[in-house]
Amino acid sequence: MKERIKEIIIELLTLRNDKVSFAEIERTLERKGIRYQGDYGIHMPSNKNVKLWVGMSEDFCKAILELMFDDRAIIPRNAPSTLYIFDGKIPDYPVAENLYHMYETERWFPIAFSLGNFYEKGN
Repeated sequence: MKERIKEIIIELLTLRNDKVSFAEIERTLERKGIRYQGDYGIHMPSNKNVKLWVGMSEDFCKAILELMFDDRAIIPRNAPSTLYIFDGKIPDYPVAENLYHMYETERWFPIAFSLGNFYEKGN
């Protein structure tokens, strides 16, 4: 299932080319009948209280992480929270305004994905 999720994400990004939110990915997975909900989430490595997304299935979570770090096919970029408002889904956390601040309570840092290698110079 993880590989199918990766394929769907790449297809979506190829069609859209830029700024695809977790909410839009979930909506696409749902339309295709793919289970995406679960108890997993992705947080900032430097601060576990800064969530990138929550409520993910294990396969969905692994697919995103592999696409970013193993396959080097997608790049996460900061996105305005309004993108998620338009996409119809926002986590129930305040927005993290500063990634360098060590938050003691859970926060959400909105990101959107584009195609590309996270490790290439200039990204």
